[in-house]
Amino acid sequence: MQKYIQNIRLVLIAILLYTTTASAQVLQWSTPTKLKGTAVFTRVIGENEQGIYLLRYRNRFYSKNVILERYDHLLTVQNSKVIDLKNARLSKIYMTPKGLLLIKSKYSRSTQQNILSGQWYDYGFKPIGPPVSLASSTPIEFGDRGNFRIRISDNLQNISLIYSEKTKTEEILIHHKLFDIALNLENEKHFELPFAYITFIISDFLVTNAGETNILCKNVTRERRKISSSINSIYTIYNGEIKDFLITDSVEIKSAKLAYSRANDAARIVAFYGLEETPGIVGTLTFKLSSDRTYGILDCSPFPEKLINNVELNDRNNGAISEGFGILEAIPRSDGGMLIIAEQKEVATEDDIILVNGIPQSTSKNIYNFNELLIINYDSSAFIDWHKVVTKNQTTVNDGGYFSSVAIFVGDKYIQLLYNDQIRSSGDVMQYTIYNNGVEESKKLLKTELDFVAIIPEESSQVSSNKLIIPTSKNRRFSLLKLVYN
Repeated sequence: MQKYIQNIRLVLIAILLYTTTASAQVLQWSTPTKLKGTAVFTRVIGENEQGIYLLRYRNRFYSKNVILERYDHLLTVQNSKVIDLKNARLSKIYMTPKGLLLIKSKYSRSTQQNILSGQWYDYGFKPIGPPVSLASSTPIEFGDRGNFRIRISDNLQNISLIYSEKTKTEEILIHHKLFDIALNLENEKHFELPFAYITFIISDFLVTNAGETNILCKNVTRERRKISSSINSIYTIYNGEIKDFLITDSVEIKSAKLAYSRANDAARIVAFYGLEETPGIVGTLTFKLSSDRTYGILDCSPFPEKLINNVELNDRNNGAISEGFGILEAIPRSDGGMLIIAEQKEVATEDDIILVNGIPQSTSKNIYNFNELLIINYDSSAFIDWHKVVTKNQTTVNDGGYFSSVAIFVGDKYIQLLYNDQIRSSGDVMQYTIYNNGVEESKKLLKTELDFVAIIPEESSQVSSNKLIIPTSKNRRFSLLKLVYN
């Protein structure tokens, strides 16, 4: 009798767990529509109490057919507005408590300068006040719209702007401006660096809630049109003071990102690294500044043999994984650890010669390969808690990898990776869930027996702590998919 009661309890617990899991994720669809005009690409801007906001555009330069759209929370189109750029280019768009901030750059023939300006819109797409001029720079070459880079802080109160110009000696001059959310100039700084303009590259940058700007840079040495080496540094700008820190000169950084930590309002560099003149990636490094910003703290964590053997695309002879792995997300943990999501991808070009009416003609095609995902969870001491390898093997031709890669949702208890399954040419959408303790599960999120559905990972966005919005192609029509996690 006791054993019978225990079995009933186990069945009830299993049913409860299944019910909880099944109800933890809600899928909402918009009505499939055929996109009108030439604005065929989509970007999810965000969501607030008034609805979901999208940006549609024709090309990756954001220079033509740029349209703003607002959906209600039931995913019905409510409003749209064409943004008149007038030979300008949209640089950034942000959702803030004040409204939508659109920042664009344009070449002025009268002043022969590139002009960067900001324009506020309310959430009904009506302009708020006149445009505000933010910066101007001299064009480097014909058609240049400026190398303006803009970031907004996590609390949406600081806007940091950097751009660079050539000096008379062909070296680099970097300009920095810090604005408040009303676009009032808070601080401005200009500094020259003893590096050639052509070899100095700004890889990434971010601004903290305290207004500190962190710039990740590298100075590349080129010999005979080949990159032979690079020096990676981080510059910090705060209260008008500039400091620079060398990250490392003992290993080669292969892929690097600036990760923002909400726990201490600071930036941390996360990167893969390799050894000089040895192909492949051998480990992960992190670099952060001391609390008083006087020195840097570097941690290098070599990959264990088990991880290297689990990765299909590796070089076991050198104890390294493929250089094609790049970091997609670097997520600081509250305990000082780090979760890294990386993807291996490569682009191959095939050239061929065909006969057309007896005349030989050359053709070429680009083959996009998005292969494995590597997820690594580090503890606060830079040791690996667990790692996972997900094999996708997505291969497409001449499409820019539009339907490839992965959409990422980061929750408190788990992360989810969503991608189009092409291993068996099924066309299904897969959902791969990894919990904080390393437990994993995978399933088909969308089965395509009746409808052909493909998600567009690059255009997706996590708009809140429990919502992920993904543009999709559903039976060759556009449709929004919203995932709500309870």
